[in-house]
Amino acid sequence: MCGIIAVTGKRASVEVLTSGLHRLEYRGYDSAGVVVHDRGGGFSRYRAAGGTKSLVTLDKEASAHVGEIYAGIGHTRWATHGAPTLFNAHPHLDCNERVAIVHNGIVENYRALKEELLAKGHVFSSETDTEVIAHLIEVELRGGATLTQAVASVASRMRGAMSFVVASVDEPGVLVGFKRMAPMVLGTDGESWFLASDIPAILDRASTFFHVDDEHVLTVGPDGATMADLSLTPVPLVEFHVSWTLESAERSGFDDFMSKEIFEQPAALRDTLAGRLDADRSLMLDVTTFDADELARINKVFIVACGTSYHAGMVAKYAIEHWTKLPVELDISSEFRYRDPVVDERTLVVAVSQSGETLDTLAALHEAKNLGAQTLAVCNVVGSSMARLADAVLYTRAGPEVGVAATKTHTAQIGALMMLALELARVRGYLYPQEVAELYGQLQEIPAHMDEALKLWDTLADLARKHSGISRFYFIGRHVGYPVALEGALKLKEISYLPAEGYPAGELKHGPIAMLDENAVVFVIATRTRLHEKLLANVEEVRARGSEVVLIGNPIDAGVARAGESFVGVPQVHPLFAPMVDVIPLQMFAYHTARGMGYDVDRPRNLAKTVTVE
Repeated sequence: MCGIIAVTGKRASVEVLTSGLHRLEYRGYDSAGVVVHDRGGGFSRYRAAGGTKSLVTLDKEASAHVGEIYAGIGHTRWATHGAPTLFNAHPHLDCNERVAIVHNGIVENYRALKEELLAKGHVFSSETDTEVIAHLIEVELRGGATLTQAVASVASRMRGAMSFVVASVDEPGVLVGFKRMAPMVLGTDGESWFLASDIPAILDRASTFFHVDDEHVLTVGPDGATMADLSLTPVPLVEFHVSWTLESAERSGFDDFMSKEIFEQPAALRDTLAGRLDADRSLMLDVTTFDADELARINKVFIVACGTSYHAGMVAKYAIEHWTKLPVELDISSEFRYRDPVVDERTLVVAVSQSGETLDTLAALHEAKNLGAQTLAVCNVVGSSMARLADAVLYTRAGPEVGVAATKTHTAQIGALMMLALELARVRGYLYPQEVAELYGQLQEIPAHMDEALKLWDTLADLARKHSGISRFYFIGRHVGYPVALEGALKLKEISYLPAEGYPAGELKHGPIAMLDENAVVFVIATRTRLHEKLLANVEEVRARGSEVVLIGNPIDAGVARAGESFVGVPQVHPLFAPMVDVIPLQMFAYHTARGMGYDVDRPRNLAKTVTVE
């Protein structure tokens, strides 16, 4: 979950490193640091451990002291092994300070490796698993290996998902990277080469981008880059196209990325839906190795995801079962491969992830393929690990999402999954092509309804002020309103740190109702579904316990709110498409609540954008 950037070549500078790290802060911001190989021949290391202010400190210190350099590596940290302190901040060095490393991921067997190194007399200066890698490479270099050979040898000894970049004083300008189930991208502008965890870090630097494959070693110097497997057999570099622009990765006049991305949701959904149906009304996947006949033979669907993506998958479960009559199982990715899932060649496993690098979901996808299932990835990053592993890919075209709390990628995921549900219904014969086209037409109208919901911005700001000081929030809904309730609670927890829980409304009386009293606020997702009347009966249960009710409903139902209660009216749409509209007021409420409490909504504590540790 940490952020890595590295540069070598004509344009290598501290500013390249620190500006890239600023764009990677959503991956972690407990501490930050850089190591540069300067023209004087040695390493210079600068680190700061001031939380969200770490990079500001680093900018001032490093920029004031560093001139022309051969190469450099940088890191912004999300702490796993060791507290977020200065001596645990990356980059880490070996005993003789001739090897420097930045690392994202976990070395699962680091304790055994560290004991081996300690027995040989190595001295450690941090609590991290990362430092083990630097000392192991030191041993290989002492034995006469090149830096590339050392990285290949050491990588083969380590277990766990990781990516790292290493520099050595003895090989000026050379950077060696390794990738295993953790993101890494290579880019060049023709004169310099860049390595980074994510595209936005080098989007303004590189003009050409290349995939970095799992279990491969990448050697980069001023004159070019080569890739090889762990036996050091050369592997060709494969270029890919990046459609994002630097402007799309910047705030563009908004106070923060989260508010920008909330307002980008209509455009993100429009782009995701655009041009998806061919002449016979079939869905055009971005990548596929199976055809419509194979899709028609599917007799079971698994959806695997985490967090916000899981809530999008939950909405899809309702739609797929309704339109296709296929059984759908929904699994938290981290549980899927540990519970002996029953899948075979007629099972479609759909993996949902914004980054396409979420380790739990990537591991679940690997397991599904090992079990012989057909696999499909729904993700936002072209060429991500999941996209390259799956049999088929459906990209959300939401553009870069920098805010840690997902907003526009969530609604784009739901839109993509709705298209998949309609395609499954079409190939199975449960919907005629004309019915698919009609529903697709309604789906294409959702961005306009989202625009209407966004006009409630000031209303939700007032609502957040009204409820400042409240310490307990509950969110309830039925049918597709249930995943909306879960997402509303998650957003509030993520950025305001207030206790918030989401429940199926009918489940209240089976336990959670014991928590309701006059000090609780209950948000009710009360837009119109076939369970609307039952939901209103659940609202009466809440009112009877004295809790304050906030109704998210359609304008036609404004009269159901009692005196003193808050009613937030959103456009009425097809019930299965409603979550893409209904969730917007909840995102805005969470945003305004957190801002009102003085919190940084883009960098919530303890969280990172892409989870690449298990």
